[in-house]
Order: sequence, then structure tokens, then C-alpha cells
Amino acid sequence: MPPTTDRVDVPAAHTLLGEVAAAMTGLPPSAPADLDGARSRHTELVVGDAAPAGTRRDDYYVQVSRYDRGDYVLPHRDSLRQGLYMLTTSDRDGLNAQHDEATVVFVPDRAGTRVEHDPRAWHWVAPVAAEERFTLVTIPPLPPRADAARREAG
Repeated sequence: MPPTTDRVDVPAAHTLLGEVAAAMTGLPPSAPADLDGARSRHTELVVGDAAPAGTRRDDYYVQVSRYDRGDYVLPHRDSLRQGLYMLTTSDRDGLNAQHDEATVVFVPDRAGTRVEHDPRAWHWVAPVAAEERFTLVTIPPLPPRADAARREAG
């Protein structure tokens, strides 16, 4: 399944990002280990209380990720569907996601873009070129607005 994107409202994005950046200042970089023992570098703020009562945190959460220049996420696959919401804009930064066995699609960051892809597809974030990059991830993906224009990425 190729990645799909649509536009979502990001109200007062600059104000929100300023508040999020301030809240994340001083948090240590996240470092989930990959199969080879290498580690990705970016900082995550997980909002675990967003889950309805009785729901496992791993099945329902909201994660804000801040990447500084040079931060990255190594190629990996996920086990659950998720929605990725880009909060900053860049022509050089974004998501690389497997489209099929022979094709990888680059989805550039566009603030307000929602991305969904097959969680079993390989995907990663190359070292960030911008000063900062912000994303929001939800599990499960939030449903798109009825009036959102949906298109295939790439």
C-alpha cells in the first residue's frame, strides 16, 4: 500500500510548536535500539493519558517528536497502524516509506499534512537538515476529515 496524505487543520501551529518546544527543552534524546544496536536520535513527548480508560497504552497514544539538525530514525517496521502529522515544512526533510518491493517514496514535510502507510512497510527519517523538525503520531490514526483531499504520496 503506498503512503497516502491529506491536509489537516493545524490551528495556531506556530504558537503550539513554541509551547511544545519549550516543554521538550531539557528532555534527553529518545534512543530506541534497532536490531544492530544502533540508536535513532530524536526527542519524544508521549501523552499517555490520552487513551480511553481500559485501553493499553501501546494501542492508543499520542507522541510529539522533536528532531534537531542531524537527528534521524533508522529504517524499521511497525506492528500497528498510525497517523503521522507533519507540523513543520521542509523540502529536504520528511518521511521515506516503502511503496512496494522496489520503490521507496519520499514524503516531504508540509505542516498540516497527515500521512498513513502500511505499518509493515519499511520507513525511516533521514538525518534532519533543518534546525528543527516536529511531528505528531497517533495510534490509532485519527480519521481524516470528510472534506480533506486524499491523494497518493509520490
